[in-house]
Amino acid sequence: MLHISQNLLKTQYYVSRYIACGLRQRLFDNQSPVDLRRKALENTARHSRSILDALNVKIHTKLCREDLFDRPYFMVCNHMSYLDILILSTVRPAVFVTSVEMEKTFFLGDMAKMGGSFFVDRINRRKMKNEVTALKNLLTEGFDVFLFPEGTSTNGMEILPFKKSLFRVPKETDFPILPICLKYKSINSEPFSNENCDKVCWHGDMSFASHFLQMMKIKEIVVELEYLEPLESTHFSTHGELALAAEAAIRRAYQNF
Repeated sequence: MLHISQNLLKTQYYVSRYIACGLRQRLFDNQSPVDLRRKALENTARHSRSILDALNVKIHTKLCREDLFDRPYFMVCNHMSYLDILILSTVRPAVFVTSVEMEKTFFLGDMAKMGGSFFVDRINRRKMKNEVTALKNLLTEGFDVFLFPEGTSTNGMEILPFKKSLFRVPKETDFPILPICLKYKSINSEPFSNENCDKVCWHGDMSFASHFLQMMKIKEIVVELEYLEPLESTHFSTHGELALAAEAAIRRAYQNF
């Protein structure tokens, strides 16, 4: 019980600091939208690291090469938990693409807006052209853009087929795709498995509040991130082929962990 209380207090403290910094930037910084978004991403990265340290989340990172981050990317990764965003943000801040449904979700939507996320409407496809244009602009402004192309989080037992529509963005701008494979390796020193995955994975119709409180009980999480070889969008005929190639690369890496 003491461990849960300590985790909860530390997490609440860093989340409060994140909110305070985000509000200060939005209300008092008289800067351009681009500069404000950059500050939001920096704020997210800084406080994500603090929250993960408080929860004793250990991240092992593997880069395919040392000069990997010498240019912006359209990044894609498999998805299992809200922790994924914190983990990925600590390595490389990026504009996360998520749904308008998430934008409307209590607390999580507010955190995403404050973190500089970009929201897309997955139901109204008539908005797709404008959304693609806006994401292209983010890439040309020097931002990394990040997408979970499965479209939802899973229990980590499989990778779902990638949704292809937003792969139009890197294809039409000739930006490279950076596939990333994320895998939770252990929870409280026990190997990640079908028996304990729900302690970390937030999926299906799980309540955020109850899952979050359950996570406060965890004493240690070990996660591995592998940044795979970038895919040059110019090497593919269509955005659909590009999506399939990214999916295949992440699937191979996930199976080989």
